[in-house]
Order: sequence, then structure tokens, then C-alpha cells
Amino acid sequence: MKVTWQDLPLNLANARQVAAVATAFALPLSTSGQEITLLIFVVLALLTLDRARLKATLRSAQGYLPVALFGLMMIGVLWSLQPYGAAIKWGGLYAKLLLIPLAMASAFTPRQALQIAVGFLAACLIVLVLSWASFLWPAGPWHWFKSPGVPFKDNAVQSGCFALCAFGLALGAARIWSGGDRRRALAMGILALLFFADIFFIYLSKTGMIMAATLLGLLMIHTRDWRLALAVATPAALIIALALFVSAPAQQRLTEISTDIHASSSSEESLSTGARLDFWSKALGFVKQAPLLGHGTGSIKPLYQALEATRPSPYGQATPDPHNQFLHVALQAGLLGGALLLAMWAAHFFMFLGRDFAGIIGQAIVLQNVVGSLFNSHLTTVTQGMLYCLAVGMLGAAVREQLAGPADSFAQYLSVRRPAERLFARLSRG
Repeated sequence: MKVTWQDLPLNLANARQVAAVATAFALPLSTSGQEITLLIFVVLALLTLDRARLKATLRSAQGYLPVALFGLMMIGVLWSLQPYGAAIKWGGLYAKLLLIPLAMASAFTPRQALQIAVGFLAACLIVLVLSWASFLWPAGPWHWFKSPGVPFKDNAVQSGCFALCAFGLALGAARIWSGGDRRRALAMGILALLFFADIFFIYLSKTGMIMAATLLGLLMIHTRDWRLALAVATPAALIIALALFVSAPAQQRLTEISTDIHASSSSEESLSTGARLDFWSKALGFVKQAPLLGHGTGSIKPLYQALEATRPSPYGQATPDPHNQFLHVALQAGLLGGALLLAMWAAHFFMFLGRDFAGIIGQAIVLQNVVGSLFNSHLTTVTQGMLYCLAVGMLGAAVREQLAGPADSFAQYLSVRRPAERLFARLSRG
């Protein structure tokens, strides 16, 4: 079949979709793979960019607030306590925010969003199988794991990804069950419980536990049938109870949480909880010193270093991260930057208000990032930050495409004999 220049835009758009699916697949598995596929996606997205859509996106709060926050962080280089080179590098951690308007300005349909979600789910299934295998067969060949039950990346990334998968599968199961497809709904529900149970049984992450519980609450809100809500809440509650009272890894983690709050820097226990309390109390003092515009981009570590002589860190060295996203911004760009961050989260959450499937998943993405950012600087991390920016951008584009008109309507999906499209139509009708 002969390819002409007229086919180039369509071919580039198809290649962009493949790159988006590949990036979603790489997120839970490989940082280097994620970077490669993301670079390809960005190039293709720029080549297929619609200027009119980009202008419309940048006129909306959902599009311009991420750009404004990144811009403020780069301007903060001018009054940084660090040299310009180091300060610019710290500002670059927020460059991923530019992916939000770029993805929103791309023409992602709900069907394409589902394909990207399936790519992410497929990678998480690989991680899930390996994680459960190591739990059921402890003597197996798992020496290459990053930590017990965590084959790739770290427990925070894994638990966050698993919480999203459990939420999406459970939401889909509830909607398909209401539509009458009980067998498929049951299979999705069981898979959701396996993801949820992994978070609590195998490697209990404090942040992951709280995020999973938060998304469970959101799921209850969107489960309109009280019997379905009870069917979801009962096994989830049993899993949590069994993990807390039966699972040895979970009990060990809970013991660490209760003891490390008062642990000293010479203690051998985990210091994560106690260290966070130390970081936050010091950070509040730093914010009071420069409340409006902060101390400049990249100034976090020098600020903590200045207190090491009188108030040493529980870790024995100054931290470059206060482990809270608001404080991470406010220390560098002041309360002005913190206000932009809060406004951006609010704008993105309100963009997804509604009861369609893509919108509810978008709510979960934003809510998970906000909750996770209470205990970590998630927007600046390689995986959690990238997941938020790409998911918000792509789901935002899908929601806009859905509202735009009948060209890619859900009714049209029902008439097409493709299983994935019929599935999405059932989910969206809810």
C-alpha cells in the first residue's frame, strides 16, 4: 500500500498514540525506558500539535497554571542561595508540568485514553505477579528485587500504581455489574482485590496505605448502589484487618512507624516518620523567614544545612527535600508558589467533576497526588510526578474531546464490534 504525504499527519498521530501507550507501560517498570518513550511521545506530540487547541488550552486555568508554576520556579533562580547552574537544575524538576498543556492540546479520544490505561495496567500486572510470587515463594530467585515484594523502582511507586489499578478495576467492575455482565465484573473485582491486598500484605507503605484508603473512599462516593458499595467495602475492610493483625511485614512496618517518631539519629530503627516531623517543623520556620517569594529555587538543602550545627537532622545530614510538596514549593518560591500549586490541583480536580469513567479516574489521579504530596514531594519525582502530569493531560484531553461533539461519541462505540470499545462504552454509561 502506497503511503503519500497526505497520510503523514495520520501516521504521526498513530505513532504518538503508540508512544503514549509505551510510556504508560514503562512507568511502573523502568525509569530509562520511561524517559526514552516519553521523549519520542513529546517529539510526536509537537509534530502533531494543533495550534488552536494549544491556545485554547493555555487560556484555561488547567493549562496555564502548570506553566505559571514552572515559570515562577525558574524565575526563583534569580534569588537562590545556590549558584545559577545548580538552581536551574532544581527548577528543571518542575519542567514536567509543561507536559500537562501539551497532552491536553493533543487530540486524545476516550478510546485512546482507555488504550493508554490498558498499557499501564499490563505493566502493573507484571509487577503484581512477581510481587505475589515472592510473597508465596520466599525462597525463590528474588535476590534482584529492589526490596521484599518490590521488583522494580520502590515501594512508594508500586503502592501508588497498585492503588490506581485497584480503583479503576473496582470502578469498572461496579459499572459493568450494573450493566449485567456479571462474569467480567467478577473477574475485574477479584483482580482489584489482589492489587489492594498487595499494598497491605506484602510491603506496607505508609503513604501507599493512606492513598489506597483515600481512593477507597472516593470509590464509595461513586458507587451509587448501596449493595455494590457494601460488596466493595466488605472485602477491602477484611483485607486491611487481616494485614494489620496477621501479616508479619505489615506488623513490622506498623511497629517501625510507632517507634521511629521518637527515634534519635543514632537509633537503628527506621527514621522516616520522625525525620518528616523534623523536616516539617524546620520548613515552617524557613517559610516565615521569606513568606512571599521564598528563598529561591534550589535553596532547600542550604537552608537545612544552616541548622545542622544546632538542630541536626535525624538522618545525620541535611535533606534536599522537606517531604511535602507544598513546602517544597513554598521554601523556594514562597506562599505565592504554594498558592499556584493549590490552585493548579483545584483546577485539575474541577476539570474532572462528573460521573463519566474518564472523569472519575481523573479525580482519583488528582486526589492521589494531593494525598501523596502531604508526605512526599511527588510532583518532583521521576515516576509519580510524570504519572500525574501525563494522566491529567491525557484524561483532560479525553474529557474535552468527549464534550466537543458527536465525532467520537459513546453511542458510536456501541455500534463498533470491538471488545475494548464496547467495554469503555459500558463503563462510561455507568
